[in-house]
Amino acid sequence: MVFIGDKAAYQLRINEIPKMSAFNNLLLGKSFFPISNSFSIETDEIYLGVVRAILSNDKTAFETHYLTKKKSNPTKESPSPFVNDDFLIFCLIVGITKFGEEKTWIKNIISLRSRNPITITFENLSTENYFSKSNLPEIVLMFFQLNNQSLINNEFLNTTYKSICENTSLFESKSDFQIVCSLRAYDLIIELKEAPHGSEIAQLRVFNKKFLKRIKVLSWMVQSIILIIVFYGGFEIISRFPTAKIYVDHIGSVIKVLGIIGLSQLGNLFPVVRKKSYEFILLLFGYPIELIAKENFK
Repeated sequence: MVFIGDKAAYQLRINEIPKMSAFNNLLLGKSFFPISNSFSIETDEIYLGVVRAILSNDKTAFETHYLTKKKSNPTKESPSPFVNDDFLIFCLIVGITKFGEEKTWIKNIISLRSRNPITITFENLSTENYFSKSNLPEIVLMFFQLNNQSLINNEFLNTTYKSICENTSLFESKSDFQIVCSLRAYDLIIELKEAPHGSEIAQLRVFNKKFLKRIKVLSWMVQSIILIIVFYGGFEIISRFPTAKIYVDHIGSVIKVLGIIGLSQLGNLFPVVRKKSYEFILLLFGYPIELIAKENFK
């Protein structure tokens, strides 16, 4: 399911769309600072307020936004666009459950939606039917992560992992909500899974370690090749153009002066360059940005 190219390209899409970026940060438990004019519609402002309230565990703030939204009472004859806003409805379900709010209104809203796997999952979340086979487990896992992590067990992680991997058409589904949930669930499974030796998750961990080691070697090789090209190019220039030696001697004198006045510490930049090149290559191969931040370069 998770092809490196698709995942890396989609991460750029998440970062570019404030609504998706806010939701992704919610799943990561990270604060966010969207552009001030990105949420001009009232419903989107409520969505943003709900996300912030969940992140900060602020029941009062959530109740304020929830009560505002509850004033909307659409019907099947008079529908409202927010009813089919997966991001908003999911966050409302999370907040309602988290802060113990009354569920009648949200259940009515869900009943107005077209019947599809996401709607069925929302319906089951609102009735605490968490382990129904009709659910999309990647969405349920995100609900557990935000609300009740004690419900996450190895069996459920196995089920979710299998569901994600078998969904070969995920990036063609046109559901940004499901895609973001699936990508985060996939990474979370790798982080949480207590897998026996030889299982798929264990193999993924082994692969991850080998992958990082090979990227470090590749990074070192790329740097070495660049240095060889620079030195060889410099040698060729001096050989073909004797006058260039004057400039080289001049540069050497400047470097000596810098060393004398205490700026020889510029050599400490090389480890930084090595680290940044390592991170760049990881990013180039589609390694998750949030995991790159946690990766220590040695």
